[in-house]
Amino acid sequence: MMTKALKGTMAAAAGVALGLTGVTAAQAQDEEAGILAAGNVVIEDDGIELYGTAGGEEKEPNASMIALDTGDGEYRTVYCIQLEVDLEEQYLHEERPWDDVPVEDLPKVLGVLLAGYDGTNAGELLEEAGLASDDYGDVTQDQLAYAATQSAIWSLTDGWTLDATDPTGDDVADEIVPALQAWLLENSAPVEEPEEPYFDYDATDAKVEGTTVGPFTVDTNIDSLSFEQPEGATVVDENGEELTTLTDGQVFSVKFDKAETASVTIITDIVEWTTPAGRTFVPVDADGADVEGQRLILAEEFTEEFYFEIPFEITVDEVPSESPKPQLPVTGSSLTTVATVGGAVLLAGVAAMVLMRRRAARADWGSDA
Repeated sequence: MMTKALKGTMAAAAGVALGLTGVTAAQAQDEEAGILAAGNVVIEDDGIELYGTAGGEEKEPNASMIALDTGDGEYRTVYCIQLEVDLEEQYLHEERPWDDVPVEDLPKVLGVLLAGYDGTNAGELLEEAGLASDDYGDVTQDQLAYAATQSAIWSLTDGWTLDATDPTGDDVADEIVPALQAWLLENSAPVEEPEEPYFDYDATDAKVEGTTVGPFTVDTNIDSLSFEQPEGATVVDENGEELTTLTDGQVFSVKFDKAETASVTIITDIVEWTTPAGRTFVPVDADGADVEGQRLILAEEFTEEFYFEIPFEITVDEVPSESPKPQLPVTGSSLTTVATVGGAVLLAGVAAMVLMRRRAARADWGSDA
């Protein structure tokens, strides 16, 4: 006689797929999977040249106004956080957590960013700092605000010091950039790393009972994820009641319709996430490996739309159940019992965020950062 045993498995690559909405079929062909957000470097303006010292040596860096093109038609203002590392414009830049970025004092840098120029507020910033003017000569408000914010950041990350008598190559900037830098450093406070969106679930207590796989406990920083029941299974709570949303701490199980090998995928509705200022980006090659080059920090938030895909699989195995049933040495349980209950081990993979993103067309920009 043969007895069917149910074995629940969750694909090791189970995780999250991000789908950008409003993408045409042609654009969709250019979408690629990657970790977190990404974009191509754009030099929007050559900016203002700065004069000073770092590491005991005289330097003349350009505070070039840099942005990331994330593929949605908008440029996001970013800053360099390594004074003596080249900007690798030819590479895609991909988001990384602060722990993966070899730069100190990032909390202080983020504080300056939140107080400084985000790509849109030059006039308000100069007004607030008491440095507004009716005539900026050959430079613009944006160039001044960006240069001062960049210089303040380098002072934190690289010990950069502006020359006291000749800080820039422009008379107006000579007055405003050092003063605005000083104001930013005085009017900012350290801010810890902002969160990225995540969804995971704890499978520590999960097992198979009949055709039900679970329980799983949700771990997420997204307020609520709604979904439609997958075909071939029902997502239920601790009481066996159907669920239509998943929230942090929610306990759920997946109840398959039949005791047969099957797989289902929970697909959530589209949600929005605002990527905040302070996220860091690094250059990566075509294989997604980090490349030695300038690290960048995001100065303005932006919102993206995405959804999650969470796959589950249940496998039906046939196991012998002839009598007499041999006993296990420690527990005394029969092999048949182990095969039909305890042996139905649930294998759970780590839920990983995978974003579907469009690569913006690369342009051949040539300048120094």
